[in-house]
Amino acid sequence: MKTWKKIVKSYAFNIALVVGFTGLVLWLTLKDNYQEILSMLQSANVGWLLVIPALAILYQVIIGWILQRLTLLSNPKYKLSQGVVNAFVASFFHGVTPSASGGQFAQIYIFKKQGVRVSDSASILWMDFIIYQSTMVASVFILLLLKFTYFYRHYSQFFLLVLVGFLINGSIIVGLWALATFPKVYTWLSTKGILIGVKLHIVKDKEKALANLDIQLQRFASETKKLKAHRKTIILVILANFVRLFVYYIIPYFCALALNIPVDASLIIDILALSSFVSMINCFIPIPGASGGTEATFILMFSTIFGAVGASTTMILWRFITYYFVMILGGLTFIYAKAKPDLVE
Repeated sequence: MKTWKKIVKSYAFNIALVVGFTGLVLWLTLKDNYQEILSMLQSANVGWLLVIPALAILYQVIIGWILQRLTLLSNPKYKLSQGVVNAFVASFFHGVTPSASGGQFAQIYIFKKQGVRVSDSASILWMDFIIYQSTMVASVFILLLLKFTYFYRHYSQFFLLVLVGFLINGSIIVGLWALATFPKVYTWLSTKGILIGVKLHIVKDKEKALANLDIQLQRFASETKKLKAHRKTIILVILANFVRLFVYYIIPYFCALALNIPVDASLIIDILALSSFVSMINCFIPIPGASGGTEATFILMFSTIFGAVGASTTMILWRFITYYFVMILGGLTFIYAKAKPDLVE
């Protein structure tokens, strides 16, 4: 197990990496239009500026509420404030680890401090993953259907990546459901599928891959049974996830309003779709916080709506609030949570 000293060094390196890539993107963004961008930022509408961090915090509170609802199934005394603390800590560790890989480990640690057993916290996070992944895929699918032709024409160079990202995320859920529901699919994957992976050098250890597949399927089957047994809670959590995604995807709209960029309410669907596409493409960027790629993708996507300077300025405001602001709050929340005494399980 890593010592805290090694962990701190690792996170310090990741944070430095994030700052470095972000600094490079900011330099590229500002070098040709810095006067116009700074002018837009200086003349921003203060009222709308206050709405943006409020939405970012609301997004975390919704995640906290979702975690609370799922945790109440096994821990009836779990509070909303505890769920919100868990959500902020998860956002911090998602943001400072490659491919957002550290968030769930941090959540299990916080759950344990809050008096939730490790077995229960693993179950909660699996349920959260299944519901969120399914909701996110469904929401992007709806947005793709609504605007497929338009975005294919205007974003053909990026749209393939969006579709691949959508298919990857969708295939995770569909694949797990298929494996859990159809024994023949599992039999094929556990024999021929993994053998093909070995031959293609995708799978290095056949026995380990089989064992991991069995563990994941057992967990998935166990959590889906729990989901079916608590339909009312699951429906509420699904609806909360749709609201959660809407809150996150709509933030660029309010950034544009804050920067006095002419943006009609009729463009809301376009903005929601573009925001979801940026998130889809981010799954290909393994750097902590998807730094560099996120900023560049945002500017390229939104330039057709906000213009080149408007998209660049909006990106700076959007990225600061949705990533750095939340990271700061998450880091402070982790310090607070770590200092608190553990609750008895």
